[in-house]
Amino acid sequence: MPTHYENLKKINEKDGVIAFQADIPLAILEKNIGEAVIREAADFALPGFRKGKVPEHIVRQHISEMDLLEDAAHAEFRDAIREIIADEKLSIIGAPQVTITKIALKNPVTFTARFALYPEFTLPDYKKIGRGIAERKEPSGVDEKDIDTAIARIQKMTAPREDRETDTEKEKNAKGSGTEDEDKKENAPLPPLTDDFVKQFGNFENVAAFRAEVKKQLEQEKETQIKESKREETVKKIMASSKIKIPALLIDEEFYDFMERRDAELERAGMSLEEYLKEIKKTENELEQEERQLIEDRIKMSLVMGEIRKKESIEATEDEVHKYIPSLKYRYPDRSEEDMHRTAEAYIIQEKLFDMLEGKNETGDAVPLS
Repeated sequence: MPTHYENLKKINEKDGVIAFQADIPLAILEKNIGEAVIREAADFALPGFRKGKVPEHIVRQHISEMDLLEDAAHAEFRDAIREIIADEKLSIIGAPQVTITKIALKNPVTFTARFALYPEFTLPDYKKIGRGIAERKEPSGVDEKDIDTAIARIQKMTAPREDRETDTEKEKNAKGSGTEDEDKKENAPLPPLTDDFVKQFGNFENVAAFRAEVKKQLEQEKETQIKESKREETVKKIMASSKIKIPALLIDEEFYDFMERRDAELERAGMSLEEYLKEIKKTENELEQEERQLIEDRIKMSLVMGEIRKKESIEATEDEVHKYIPSLKYRYPDRSEEDMHRTAEAYIIQEKLFDMLEGKNETGDAVPLS
């Protein structure tokens, strides 16, 4: 028997959203109101009474009964919602949307609760997709031209700059008339690539050793780019091949949160929404549709990858987490232990997930951690 609600009635179920109507019992409301009055009376003061000694019936006369009733109902919603979810055996995602639909003194409070149901979906053969993309050969070599370009950038960064500007030249550049000066810097001769020049960047015996190290770094960078690109492609293909419909209620909830954060960022930047829309050359409706699509894709990716993780029983052990945390402490010394634990756990799970999709670690061995 429910204790925090009564008269439950399903009023709608459509597109992954189910809605109920129910009442908060009058007895519970009166109990909550009585407790609220006691708390209020503890600090209540009136002429002729010591603070905290005003009788409760007099305190009630100075407080809005409707406000008390509304507060009493809101205080009960959390427990009522929990009971409804348990009693109706609902599998939900996101926060329920609760609205008071009828409120009157000395009566139960009627409310509606809308829930986004956890969507049912069909996964594709994700291992086949992952391995097909991972095993595809990609050109990853680095040629002499790539090395020359990278070294030229290094030479350019270390080229001496002319710092002895006159006051007139500084004023000219500050007014935005320094185009010629910038062109001069752009076309300034590069320092010669000599054995002595490369020694400032490490223990390099000569230019050839330096070029070999640049080539190695470029190859590693290219391999990382290919790896990340393939992983992104894998996720997109798995998502596109999965049959899943995200409840509109969940997208609405995420969108309104996103909109609040976006508007706050614009305000901090001193820009209005109209100015922002003009800058990005979009209408408000176009921007909303774009943002809603991004939100839907993000939710879909989280659900699909989460379901794959669940099916494959992919977890991070405490031992793996603790082994990885020291490298996080070195990079992020100001982060809390709790934050580093979450970051380490998420990273390990992600690596295990992609290793599985790419056909690695078939024996279930832990992911090697650096």
